Amino acid sequence: MDRRIFIKSLLGVAGAVATVTALAPSAHALPLLDELQAMDAKGVNPLNVATSEADLPAEGATEAQYYYGPRRRYYRRRYYRPVYRRPIRRCRSFVNRAGRLVRRCWVG
Repeated sequence: MDRRIFIKSLLGVAGAVATVTALAPSAHALPLLDELQAMDAKGVNPLNVATSEADLPAEGATEAQYYYGPRRRYYRRRYYRPVYRRPIRRCRSFVNRAGRLVRRCWVG
């Protein structure tokens, strides 16, 4: 089996499992949410942190969080693999002053 195909299939299965896990309804979180809402109704702070009046929202206010600003841009990172270039021997033939055919070579 080709190594790339194996790794791609393994990552595909892991992605499918993560997707199913994220999209599946989580039944165990609802009792915790109900418990926290009950504690909030009683006035008990579950984190044992003293809250001041300034930290609390105004009466009748609904919580909303909006962020209007420039979005962070994500650029695709390019990975350059260094290419090993082996030395190439180059030769050139010419006729010298004596009339003989001479070949000169160099590595470059």
